[in-house]
Amino acid sequence: MTGPGPATTGIRLADARRTDLPDAAAGSRAVRRADPAEVAAALASTAATSPYFTVDEDRTGGLLRSLPEDPDALAEAVSQVGAHFGMAEARVAASTLQFLVAAGLWSVALGALAGGGVVPDLDRLRYRIGEDASVRLSLPEPGGWTTTGDPTPLLLRAVVEEHLKPFHAGLRSVVKVANGLLWGNAAAALRSALRSLPADLGDLGDRLLTAPALRDALSPDGTRRSCCLFYRTPTGHTCRTCPLVGAAVTRQQGNHA
Repeated sequence: MTGPGPATTGIRLADARRTDLPDAAAGSRAVRRADPAEVAAALASTAATSPYFTVDEDRTGGLLRSLPEDPDALAEAVSQVGAHFGMAEARVAASTLQFLVAAGLWSVALGALAGGGVVPDLDRLRYRIGEDASVRLSLPEPGGWTTTGDPTPLLLRAVVEEHLKPFHAGLRSVVKVANGLLWGNAAAALRSALRSLPADLGDLGDRLLTAPALRDALSPDGTRRSCCLFYRTPTGHTCRTCPLVGAAVTRQQGNHA
C-alpha cells in the first residue's frame, strides 16, 4: 500500500507561473529560474558523454505534453512502434512506446541536473517518432530552474506530474494496458538513466522512487513487480529487471504465439 504523499505548498516562480511543490522546496530563495543558455549548456555537456542523453533543437515535432490529448496521434504512435518490432498485441506496443517516452523524459531531466545542476522545464519538449520507432526529443526553447535545496520535488513535478500521469491516462484511453505496468516502466527507466549518467547523483534515485506513483514499482533488489511485456515480441527476450524467468517466459510465449 502507498501512503499519502508529502504535503505541498504553492510557490511562484520567476515567470509568474504557479507550481505546487513539497514544502522542502518552498521558500523565497530555494527555486529560481535558470538562464536558458545555462540549461542548453547542461544538456549539451551530458549529451557529449552518451547519445542516450541527446536532445536536439528541432522544432518540427509535436509538443509532448499535447500528445495525451490526441487519441489519433497516440494510436498512430502505438501502431508505428508495433509495426517496427512486429508486435501482435497493441498493449505490448503501448508499453514499449511508454517506456521510450519515460526513458527520454528521465534522461533529459537527469542529464541536465548532472551536466549543470539545473532541472529543465519540459513544458516545451517536442517529440518525433523515428523510422526505427525511437522517440526523439527536442527542446528548441530551453528553460529550467536551479535550486539550493533538494531537486527531487522539481524533477517529480516536471517528469511525473506534468508528463507521465497525463500520458498514462491518454494511453490507457486508447489501449487496454495495466497502470502498474506503466509505472513499472517509469521506475525501470529512471534506474536505467541513473546508471548511464556520467556523474553520481548519490541517493537521488532512491528519493525519487519514494514518490507515491513509483514507490511500489520495484522490489528492494531492483526487480520489477510487473513485466513490461517486451518478451512477447518476435525477439522473445526479457529485460534485466524482469520478474519473469525461464520456464514462466517459455510457457507464456507458447500460450500466446
